[in-house]
Amino acid sequence: MARKIMRGDNMKKAIVVLLIIFLTVFILTACDSPTDELASEPEKKIEDVITPEDKEDGELIDETEDREQDKLAETENDRDNLASENIEDDRSDRDSSVVMEDQQIAYLSPFTGQPIEEIKRERAIMASIENTQPARPQSGLEDADIVYEFLVEGGITRFLALYWGKIPDKIGPVRSVRPYLIRTSQDYHALLLHAGASPAGFALLQQENVLHLDQIYNGSYYWRSSDRKAPHNLYTGGDIVKPYLRNITGQKYTSRFNFQNVSLINPAQIKANIIRINYWGDNRLLYKYNEDRNIYLRYYSKYNIPHMTDTGGRLKTRNIIVQYVKTKVIDEQGRLEMELEGRNKALVFKDGIVISGYWEKNNDEWARYYNETGNEIELNPGKTWIEVVPLSCRVEYEE
Repeated sequence: MARKIMRGDNMKKAIVVLLIIFLTVFILTACDSPTDELASEPEKKIEDVITPEDKEDGELIDETEDREQDKLAETENDRDNLASENIEDDRSDRDSSVVMEDQQIAYLSPFTGQPIEEIKRERAIMASIENTQPARPQSGLEDADIVYEFLVEGGITRFLALYWGKIPDKIGPVRSVRPYLIRTSQDYHALLLHAGASPAGFALLQQENVLHLDQIYNGSYYWRSSDRKAPHNLYTGGDIVKPYLRNITGQKYTSRFNFQNVSLINPAQIKANIIRINYWGDNRLLYKYNEDRNIYLRYYSKYNIPHMTDTGGRLKTRNIIVQYVKTKVIDEQGRLEMELEGRNKALVFKDGIVISGYWEKNNDEWARYYNETGNEIELNPGKTWIEVVPLSCRVEYEE
């Protein structure tokens, strides 16, 4: 009897334990499952749970963050301004043959090898610019893509400046042309801007279909400044020339030079940091190489005077070509005739070195420049100055 009672008590205890376990599991399950009321409750926004005091603190935090952002922006602007002050005025001094923008390769100028926004169908213009003391400082030479310098009568030189991508508002002083300037402009199919010509120049203009605007007959495309005496005060510019360009047939250009992508200097190449060109008598020219910027700065006269622009800048270039040509005097005034076709020697200066070679030109093609082994010489993207000199001209260079 006692054993039966004990067995019954054990059964009761077991039932109680099972009930406790079942209730515990049910309660835990109910806590994990959201009720309908909680599930339907809308999600509270931050503003709904911030007290007025908290909101003021929040606005204070936002204002503090705004001030920090403003300080950061000011710091970045200061850095940009400082960088801009340290950058030279001519950004084309830097190597930039290809620019990636929106995964597209920029177009390259056929005359400088540098990026341009779009392919243009306009003709280039070439202006005959005076280079005497009363004409200095000149206007617009710093914006020219290519500048030729020719010897004329009297031992002075004259520039023939090519503009295509950018035509400045003021170019000059504009002066007369000679046959070899006219021939050079024809090679580029350019619009020639000038004020008169030599007798042989006028004859050439009448005999051949030369695209030109002579100030004598087209005065509306030129003006005279009041700060200089004539004839050293005649100017033209992009604002008055561009409408004329838009009304004539355009021109598609191929690359003028063999532009290089990377400058590779061979230690065996001859260094040339100083270049002296003695045109005639005291008409001397000097270029100094600036290694940091990879450019050549121009000086003139036997006193090595820095050649400035009318805006206070320095005339400079990335490449210099000395092109030797056969020259002879054709009249009593000392006017010259130059042989611009065929083949003759040349010197190319770039990257602080000199490359000896030759130039070659046939018919209406551009003159091309080759090294002594017959390979076309590569030039740096950027501006190029071409010094056309007589065979007797003394050109010196040194490290």
